Amino acid sequence: MKPHHWPFAALGVSAVAAITFVIVMGSKNPLINMPIIVGVPFVATYLTHLVSKRAPGKVLFEFRVDPRPSWYTDAVEVTDAGLEIKAVSGGGRMSSGGPARVSYGFTDLLGIGTREAVPGEAPWITLPDGRGLPVPTGEVVVLRTTSGNQVLPVDDPRKFVSLVRSRVPGLPGVHVGATAAQEMNEAGEAPPATGHRTTPTQGPAVSLTGPPLAVRWLVGATLALAGTVALPAAALITTPGVPWVATAFAGVAGVVWLLNRNVPRTWGRLALLPVPMSVLWLLGKGGYVWIPVLLVLCPLLGHLGGRMFRLGAHLGHKVEVRVPLRNGASLYVQRDRLVHKLNKSHDGGVHPQAMWLGDVTLVQPGTSPDSEMWRVPGGIEMLVGKSPMLRLVAGPQQWILPVEQPGEVAELIRSRSGSPVPPTHMSIEEWRELRHWAVRRTTGTDRGNYKTVGIGWRLFVASFTGNFAWMFISLGLVVWGGILITVPLTTWLLADWWRVRRRMRVAEHNVLPPGSPAWGEARADHAPIPGWQPWR
Repeated sequence: MKPHHWPFAALGVSAVAAITFVIVMGSKNPLINMPIIVGVPFVATYLTHLVSKRAPGKVLFEFRVDPRPSWYTDAVEVTDAGLEIKAVSGGGRMSSGGPARVSYGFTDLLGIGTREAVPGEAPWITLPDGRGLPVPTGEVVVLRTTSGNQVLPVDDPRKFVSLVRSRVPGLPGVHVGATAAQEMNEAGEAPPATGHRTTPTQGPAVSLTGPPLAVRWLVGATLALAGTVALPAAALITTPGVPWVATAFAGVAGVVWLLNRNVPRTWGRLALLPVPMSVLWLLGKGGYVWIPVLLVLCPLLGHLGGRMFRLGAHLGHKVEVRVPLRNGASLYVQRDRLVHKLNKSHDGGVHPQAMWLGDVTLVQPGTSPDSEMWRVPGGIEMLVGKSPMLRLVAGPQQWILPVEQPGEVAELIRSRSGSPVPPTHMSIEEWRELRHWAVRRTTGTDRGNYKTVGIGWRLFVASFTGNFAWMFISLGLVVWGGILITVPLTTWLLADWWRVRRRMRVAEHNVLPPGSPAWGEARADHAPIPGWQPWR
């Protein structure tokens, strides 16, 4: 555990000890005793934390990042022999190739100094997965070594310089300017931009089949609304003692379904929206027979309704279609854009990527005889090849997706069109800040492993708080405290989701830095990967 984590550990242990002490001893003045019992260990541990960072023999300086995740470990250690640098995330997702480690002995140092960071300068270190960590704003340390110059954006740069000079007497100062950033370094290493010329061959026959659009809507909407509105309302109406305002929540769920009518993949989850409140009312009024019915049939009917809009013919131009990929990721064909959500088993932090349909210039199914690795911006590599794939190009962006039915997906994409969207004008600093924000918003942990997560947890929590808010409202002012808590909390969760969603959409369409060249070989008659064979 890094020293900057110690105060949090001490606070948790002290809080448990304090609560236990107050309960066991039966203190008559807990407001006085608890702060003392919590504060003393916390202050002592925090002082130890400060001392540990300046202890003789080994001194730790963490690199500057804002905000600093709880699992952040990037730091440089000043030892008796030299400097040990370790970086694995830069505040974003963890590197899939492990930490980058750089060591300098004191005999390797030729000079040291400080300067202000320069916008657009080269990353200060490159992680094993190809991502370069940008230099944050503010004062940085510059080392002149026998192997070149090294920038270190440490906390307390002047103290770092003083400490190193105390270990290496007579070390001269340096005044080194910034090095310009290399093209595409922050987004990872792009695939090679030159490929062999190809000739299209005849691919498998495309067979888009499915019921007419009217039938899809009639059956799908009927099933979904039955699980979302009709079944919960019937359970509450037929149970004596349930107030009418409680049954009205099924109508609210129906409105939510109407707002999401073009996203069938969510219908099964939307059908669960009225279930928690309905179950609580049924428990209170004795309608026990309805509880297993709602718990099973509501999500089942919603899911079956959404299944009517699987990939096929007659899907219309507005309904979102999810296309599962062989590597566990997903492609979402929406009304006006394409969204690629990476598999959660990746190392996390690479947020979803998107293309506007109006910007798509190439939709090309094909195959490759060999397995190849295709790197997406951000450093994640995907295994493609030895099976059908779909190639998509829009502006500088290029995707190669392992799809089971590339011909059918290509026809679906071609059937939808949109106007070209003007590019978002932003500086490299604004892009960098947006990218880091999106990475932090989509990085989670699972038993110590880092994975890509979504932003929809706000909606999930809001569904529960909203259920309780509606229940408290139906009970009246007798539970005014619950109303004052749940209504503002639900409103805040929904507003925060909308705010994050709007900014995340901008990040999804700007995964490459401003002014980036094409991501790999983007010409239609050239192969983006070895052995690529396009289909007509």
